[in-house]
Formats: sequence, C-alpha cells, structure tokens
Amino acid sequence: MKFTKALTGMVLAIFGLQLGSVAFAQTRQQSAERARAAEQAQALKEATKLVPQFGMPCEIVEAQSLGQVEATKDGKTVAATTYEVACKNQQGFLIMENKGNAFGDPIDCLQAQTLNKQNPGAMVCKLKANRTSHYWLGPIAQTKIPNCAIASARWIGPNVSKDKELYEIACKNAPGGIFTVPTHKSKDQSVEFLNCLKVEGTSLKCESTAHETAVQYLSPQVKKSGTGCAMSNARFVGATKEAEYYEIGCGEKPGFIMVTDLDAQYKATVGCDKAASIGGCQFTDVSALKAKQQADMDAGKAKFEAALTKGGVSCTIENYAKLGYQSDTKRELVEFKCTQMPLGLIALIPAEGATSTFESYDCFAAKTLEVPCKFVSENDMIAHLKGLAAGHKSIPQACVIDKARYAFTGGKGEIVMEIGCDNKMGYITVLNKARTALNPVVPCHIAATNPNVPEKCTIAGNGSNKGV
Repeated sequence: MKFTKALTGMVLAIFGLQLGSVAFAQTRQQSAERARAAEQAQALKEATKLVPQFGMPCEIVEAQSLGQVEATKDGKTVAATTYEVACKNQQGFLIMENKGNAFGDPIDCLQAQTLNKQNPGAMVCKLKANRTSHYWLGPIAQTKIPNCAIASARWIGPNVSKDKELYEIACKNAPGGIFTVPTHKSKDQSVEFLNCLKVEGTSLKCESTAHETAVQYLSPQVKKSGTGCAMSNARFVGATKEAEYYEIGCGEKPGFIMVTDLDAQYKATVGCDKAASIGGCQFTDVSALKAKQQADMDAGKAKFEAALTKGGVSCTIENYAKLGYQSDTKRELVEFKCTQMPLGLIALIPAEGATSTFESYDCFAAKTLEVPCKFVSENDMIAHLKGLAAGHKSIPQACVIDKARYAFTGGKGEIVMEIGCDNKMGYITVLNKARTALNPVVPCHIAATNPNVPEKCTIAGNGSNKGV
C-alpha cells in the first residue's frame, strides 16, 4: 500500500514537470510571435515611408525586414536594409533603404525569383501574401488572351529603353506568351504581346507553354480559313510590316501558309505549291502535292474540254479555275484560259445527268453579271477598248480610255457600257456582240438629257470635260 502511494506521487511529480515544460514552451512561442508581430509592424511602418520615395503604385498590406546587405553607393560600400512588401494588387517587391532614404530600384518578386535561379544567394520574396505575386499579371494577360486564367509567370528581363519589363505568362486554359509590360515610369502604357510560336528558337522562347499547346493559339483562325483543316502542327514563318505568315499542318491532308494581320487575325491562305517565296512548307510534301494537283488538272481538262465541245465552244484548255457551283441548276461555274478565247471564257457547265443548259460568256459579259475573271485582267479589257477607240470617228484622239463600267448585256449579246478617259471626257457606248466595234458613242453630257440613251454616266467626274 505504501509502495503504491509512493509510485503515484512520483507519477504526479513527473506529470507536473511535463505540464510545466509545456506551459514554458507555449510562453516562449507566444513571446516569439509577439516579437515577430512587433518586427513586422515596425517593418510595415518603415516600408510605408519608403514606398512613396520609389514612386511605385503599391498600397502595402504586409511587410518584413530581410536584414542588411552590403551595397555600392558613389563608389563606396554601404549598408542597406532590405524590406519585402506585399501590395494590395498582389504584386510584391524587394526594396532597400540607406539611412532612411530609398536606395536602388524596387525588385519585383518575379524578378527576384529569376535572379535567385541565376545566383542562388540572391534574396527572394517569402511573405505568404507574395506566394501568388504572379496574379497581378492576370488582367494584363487578358488584354491579349481574353480567356486566360493565369497559371504562372516569370520575369525575363527589362526593356530599358521603354521602361518596360518582359514576362512570360502561362494560362491554365489557353496558350500563353511573352508580354512586354510597362512600369510605372513608362510614358507608353501599352502592352505588347508575342505568341509562343513567334519566339520558338529565340532567346525569348516560352518555357511554360509546350509547342503542342502553343499551336492551339491559331486554332480559331484556322477555322476561319474555311479549309476544313484538322490542324496537327503550326510554325511561325515570318512577317512584313502588314502581315504575319504561319505554316499550318493538316495531318494527312495538304497544309498551307496562313496569312494574318499583325494581331494574328486571319486574312488569307496560300497553298504550299505556291509558298516557296514566303518560307515554304515543312509539314506538307510539296512534290507529292504538285503531282496530285497536276493529275487532277489533267483529268479536269479532259472532262471540261468534252463539255465545252458539246456546248459548241472550241477551247484547247491551258488552265482553268472553278469559281463556284449553282446548286439549284446543278451547274459548275468555271473560267478557262485558251488561245481561241483571248477575251476570256466563263462557262456554266451542267453536272452529269442534270437537265439545265450550258451557257458561256466572255469577260465583258461576265462583268455585267459581277463575275470576275482571273485569266483576263481589267487592264487587258481596257487595252482592247483602246484598240477599238483608235481612229474612231466619235471618240477624239485626246481621249485615252483608262476606266470602264459594264452596265448590262443586251438581247443580242452586246454590252451597254460607260467609258472614261484620262482627260475626264466620258461616253456611253455599245460594244457589239463580236467585240469588234463601239457603236454608237454618246458623250456623257448628251446622254444625261437624251431619253433614247439607255444608260447614264455614273463614274465620278466622268464627262466633266465636254471636249468643246
């Protein structure tokens, strides 16, 4: 019984000692926390005085002192105190002071992170509030990538001449890129952007956006191209002052060069068979593509020559271009180039089994239907009219035709049209069905009041010189 009481006393004594140790540790922890709180409060007070001296826009929410470092001022080594500050906009900085005055330039937390990778001894931001110091770039990223939910960012370097900084920004749900961001000192507050494809293979290359992701930046523009391309790859080819060029790979299908404006918005496409002068194609076998195109062209020539012969038109096809398809009449609209038709040939060719009729036009008639010719230019047509005007009894020698408007085709295939001269003389005339004569020819000022003339002059300034 006495032994039991003694043992119990020992246990209670030990337990009492442990309780005392715990209480002592808690007191020490509380004391340390109070000391840290006091230090942070003092750091916040000192940093709040310093920030206005740097002129940077920062509403401080937290600060801490990182101690003193040796720095150089006017060729002398001085002691500078470093503070880390966290701003309300989620941007963080390291700032220094010497004898109560701002010293050096503020260092952004992302910049400090990059400098620490280059020199592991360099200071970095440690405040909890600065763990998300890249979030301040989120609204900036959305000015160029509207749906960007920022994932990470890194400081690349300064653009000293413009008081701007370069950052790579990566998005959770979209391809990122390289941003040139103005500092508070910059007069030019515009943000510049380079998508990751544009900087591949350069010192600015993206580290946080994989090539496969970067390619998707062009996906909306490829859809706008109307090519039906399932994009499998892409690369930046080059740029001019007005446009950018990207090669697009389409898997098993032939790819192309996509032309965009300087904001990478779709403008046009160039087939790989015609792209050698603008960088060429790497994702498409151009020789195989040209061979297939030639085979298709030869097959098309044979088919269309038979259709033209059946329609009563003699044309040894040198080239052709499909312009469209009339779904209601089941007819293909095709332009042809052949020596027999120097003024052009456009035909509506019925599909096999269709009951619609064959029709054909030269480029003068096609103009009245607002169908453009590719193989016969406007200059070619004006040259033909000049030849007909030479020595014409109703068209003075002083008139050098430089423009024309093709109004409509008459019942006999003639073209009622307006011609303008480089000296502002103008006329309403009729080009005959054979395209060999202009008759009659009526000056614009007479046509304006003569009810028997079926058309009036509408080309700006045409006929203002009455030639009298």
